Amino acid sequence: MKLKKRRNVRTASVVYYRDFRTHFVIFILILFGILSIVRNILLNDYTAAMNIGMKFFALLVARFGLYITSPMTDFSIYTFSILNLFNINTLYLGDISFFMAFAFTLHDMLRARRYIFTDSLTGLLNRRYFVEIVPKVVKLKEYIGKDFGIIVIDVNNFKPVNDKFGHKTGDYVLKKIGEIIASSVRKSDLPIRYGGDEFLILVSSDKEEVLDEIIERINKKIKDTLKASFNVSVAAGKYIKTKDDNITLEEMFETADKNMYIDKRRSKREDAR
Repeated sequence: MKLKKRRNVRTASVVYYRDFRTHFVIFILILFGILSIVRNILLNDYTAAMNIGMKFFALLVARFGLYITSPMTDFSIYTFSILNLFNINTLYLGDISFFMAFAFTLHDMLRARRYIFTDSLTGLLNRRYFVEIVPKVVKLKEYIGKDFGIIVIDVNNFKPVNDKFGHKTGDYVLKKIGEIIASSVRKSDLPIRYGGDEFLILVSSDKEEVLDEIIERINKKIKDTLKASFNVSVAAGKYIKTKDDNITLEEMFETADKNMYIDKRRSKREDAR
């Protein structure tokens, strides 16, 4: 299978992946870093050469690994490079510029992490978060002996929405459902868009009534806002893991998923009446 080439995407404040600006910043760091080191070596100031080399190297490694970046980050790097190339450290400007550049770079790293684990349509956590982070959360809960539950949600009658109104309207419906789910859970819960029209929630509770209340809130809000216009509803399945359960996260998901399909069949029978 032929792999698609990654596409550069640019907005007013963020650059994703690699483009000319990204390569130019890295080039400046390498060039100015080498010149700054050579300059200090020629002045027989080997300590300064080592210190400045370490600063340029730290910024180079951090900047090269960025998934996204902002113009302010690159401007701070240019400022640092110029000040240190000409050894301008009046009022500690050279040192301050390094810490500013590094701080902006770290900020972009945190933003990148948020982009990587956030579903772009609904704003919920995404499947990658479920695969990479949730198992660690589950292990921590198991280690401290904390019970928890999982809810799997699937949208009923979503395909007819796409067929009748188009995919743009389908995206609108999914976005609204994502907002409803986010507003129906507690701060300690983790709402995730698993894929397509399927969602799941990791619930920090071992009480079945807590999970039922979340499902009821979601059902009611969808009925009040989307049912009349698009005839959609949700089917939900749940499973609660206790300290005595010897079951994996995947098995929890499969059990909740089976319960969700039972609820989906029940909903279809009720709609057919």
